[in-house]
Amino acid sequence: MKTNFTSINVLIDASGSMDHLATDTIEGFNAFLKTQKEVPGDAVLSLWTFDNNRKVVHEFMNLHDVPDLNKETYQIGGTTALLDAIGTSMNDIGAKLESMSEEDRPSKVIFLIITDAHANDSQKFHKAQVKDMVKHQTEKYNWDFVFIFMGANIDSIAEADAIGVTKGNTINYSATSVGTKAIYSDIGESMTRYRLNSNTESFFSPDNGGK
Repeated sequence: MKTNFTSINVLIDASGSMDHLATDTIEGFNAFLKTQKEVPGDAVLSLWTFDNNRKVVHEFMNLHDVPDLNKETYQIGGTTALLDAIGTSMNDIGAKLESMSEEDRPSKVIFLIITDAHANDSQKFHKAQVKDMVKHQTEKYNWDFVFIFMGANIDSIAEADAIGVTKGNTINYSATSVGTKAIYSDIGESMTRYRLNSNTESFFSPDNGGK
């Protein structure tokens, strides 16, 4: 594998309930993108948005070539087919990595899943299936998965555990303008640490309890 090379994969909820946070999401993601372009090392970024359908915004694009998110690439509407978005995106990246030579593959693969609701409209994948997929990629290929929930009314630990994401890589934020900005600020700091440190036990720092 190629050292100092990270595959950053981001799934962002774009269901109807995210409408009041659309502008903050765009601004927050763009701030995150800016910080990651300044981090030493190579990276590619895949970005998908999802409601009851998944939209490919970028897939395996050189990080420095990724344009800012905008109102055309982040459009709100629909329900939340979370499991379908996770499963399909994992399969897409898995196929991409399988097609690459071993020496060219990234040394780190991370999935960030940002949602404000329970999965309620998935048709192709179910929780046990996604959990098996996450376990396989985590144990065999050392992929990392991070689950970020927006809303205090969600049992984030139970929901994340149901698809195999560890407690240390799960966190809640308030579904507000302040909370949304905090998400991407904290993700930026944590992603920088993740990319530069080969021995991170969890994605978020121990003192980060959600905001």
